[in-house]
Amino acid sequence: MRHLFLTLLLVMGAFAFAACGHDDNHPANDHAHGDAAGATLTLNDGKKWQADQHTNDAMAGIGKALAEQPATTTEELNALGRELKTRVDALVQGCTMTGPEHQQLHVFLEEFIPAVQHLAAETDHAKARQAHQQVSHLAEEYGKHFE
Repeated sequence: MRHLFLTLLLVMGAFAFAACGHDDNHPANDHAHGDAAGATLTLNDGKKWQADQHTNDAMAGIGKALAEQPATTTEELNALGRELKTRVDALVQGCTMTGPEHQQLHVFLEEFIPAVQHLAAETDHAKARQAHQQVSHLAEEYGKHFE
């Protein structure tokens, strides 16, 4: 059962990445998606990457939800995870970024999306709390790498 869940999780993530910013008006080279796998989130020569307004707004909403929504019980943690998943889906669907900034966003999302999905689905309270901590940490990492 766990193997099926992980497989489903990977398939959902692949569809989310495939949807990010695809537009027939962009050359294929501008939107390569396969290069992010296994890459490490880095800075842009010591500076933050420039994200588009849509992405920054979406991540600000995620940060606000993390700060304001109750996250005490397993049910609250799962509800928060579902809310964050909705926000991440909107982020991905509205993505217009291209180039190296876009690739770095994908590096971030490759870890962030599964963490959010885990938070939404975890039934063990201790593991749900760990997922919450991971999502919170990763949201902070976004702020350290993008502006």
